[in-house]
Amino acid sequence: MEYMVWDERLAKTAESWASQCIWEHGPSHTIRYMGQNLSINSGRYRSIIDLLRSWHEEKNLFVYPNKCSGSVCTHYTQMVWATSNKIGCAINRCSNMNVYGSRWKQAIFLVCNYSIKGNWVGEAPYRTGRPCSTCPSIYGGSCSRNLCSVSGSSYVLAEQETRGEGTSEMGKDDTFEKNWS
Repeated sequence: MEYMVWDERLAKTAESWASQCIWEHGPSHTIRYMGQNLSINSGRYRSIIDLLRSWHEEKNLFVYPNKCSGSVCTHYTQMVWATSNKIGCAINRCSNMNVYGSRWKQAIFLVCNYSIKGNWVGEAPYRTGRPCSTCPSIYGGSCSRNLCSVSGSSYVLAEQETRGEGTSEMGKDDTFEKNWS
């Protein structure tokens, strides 16, 4: 399983899509190359963290290796997809948005794009086994917090200088639980 890092290109694509206020995955010419999670909220304020947490809570509906025991768990499985290592998100306030035939006023629309795309039919989001035992060669055998990681990369060094600890990567499942529970 690979560390996930922020990707500005994915964020710009998410921003462009969120600004259109269309409640569907897209745009169609890029969606086949990237994973995407959508969230919408209207009325009571919910922070971005709350919206992300709702995706992570789908973990309770997921039965390894690849079954949802409820209606939806694909937001969660995309978040923890082993080979997805980049994320970019954007949020937009939509004054008037059509959501399944209903008009939502002042909707908060969150779009997160992922690369490499996950949620392949018939595949589990990750494999059980020893952490970092199947890391791609680009990681040079480096493992941090049980995730494949690039040691000495610019994003790691920049974050260490800023905080004096850790990295700017978003760890997968364990990080969501520690920081958002």
